[in-house]
Amino acid sequence: MNYENRLCPYCGKPLKAEDDVVVCPVCATPQHRECWMQNGCCANDSLHASGYIWNGNENSRPAEETNSSSDSNICHICGSENPKDALHCGNCGALFGESADNSQNPKVCAFCGKENDSDARHCKNCGAPLASGGQFFNDNPYLAGTGIAPDELIGGIKAGDIALYTQASSKRYLPKFKRFAKGKKLSFNFAAFFFAPYWFFFRKMYKAGIFLIVLFATAALMLSSFSNEIVTHTNSYVNTVNNFDYENATEEEFAAFEKELEQVSTEMLEKTMKPMLIVTGVDLILHLICALIADRLYYKKTRDDMKLIDESVNEPNMRKIMISRRGGLSPLAFAASIMGYNSLVQLLMMGANTIMNSF
Repeated sequence: MNYENRLCPYCGKPLKAEDDVVVCPVCATPQHRECWMQNGCCANDSLHASGYIWNGNENSRPAEETNSSSDSNICHICGSENPKDALHCGNCGALFGESADNSQNPKVCAFCGKENDSDARHCKNCGAPLASGGQFFNDNPYLAGTGIAPDELIGGIKAGDIALYTQASSKRYLPKFKRFAKGKKLSFNFAAFFFAPYWFFFRKMYKAGIFLIVLFATAALMLSSFSNEIVTHTNSYVNTVNNFDYENATEEEFAAFEKELEQVSTEMLEKTMKPMLIVTGVDLILHLICALIADRLYYKKTRDDMKLIDESVNEPNMRKIMISRRGGLSPLAFAASIMGYNSLVQLLMMGANTIMNSF
């Protein structure tokens, strides 16, 4: 690839022929691999949402510094320099002089096989980035920056398939899955710790999510007496503070109020300390359990889904679509699980109160 003397957008230094250069699979921006690793993503990552594509006319040194011939053709797709009379780019095959609105040459997505407009930058069906002729950058954008070959086997599954399944989180999960394949049993997932049990729905692990929601709701019901005790004493303290007439109180009333407030405060601390420790402790234990089992369950789900797809789909493009749809994220399920948990807790509380009042 000819990116010599192009400026790396991260460090600002010109790219040399001997440099290890990585090309962003989304926007085609060339940059030092070391810069990519330090930044953790493409230097132009913030521009991806707007559909930005590097066109080769930016991040370059002045003509007198690059010594490039005025008779050369710079590819609008990958930025490579070509002879003036070239019809196609020698690096990526892009057609020179191709009109952006030329609807006679649709781009066929190499990921799902769907046709797109000639000026499309991403597939309208699956969202995959498109280069000239429908080329899919590196065949898998989710492997960018991981340093893992797409054909490397992890627990009997190709790393490229796992990357399509985990999608934007592949850089985090590929190393974890490699450790699981080597015999490691557990790892800690901070997202699952802070967002349990909803995180499991976010990752489409519905069976585990339902079980954990029931477990959390049951724990909330069993601890409701402690929670009510905390609320009762806390409200007593708040009412004492709010009901005092600060503007019209005399010095004697202020002194009596301070004594009463001290007594209520001491009583609140004595009555709520133990319930708070119990409620907080149980909640912490449940969240720790979720954090410790989350990655292992996700690894198991990935393997189970891959096995199911391999048994039912043979066509390569359809297989990629199935992997992408079975994996990925579900924000809708995440939001629904929050509402479902709150509704379940309320129903359990109402049922428990009805039973208690009937005796």
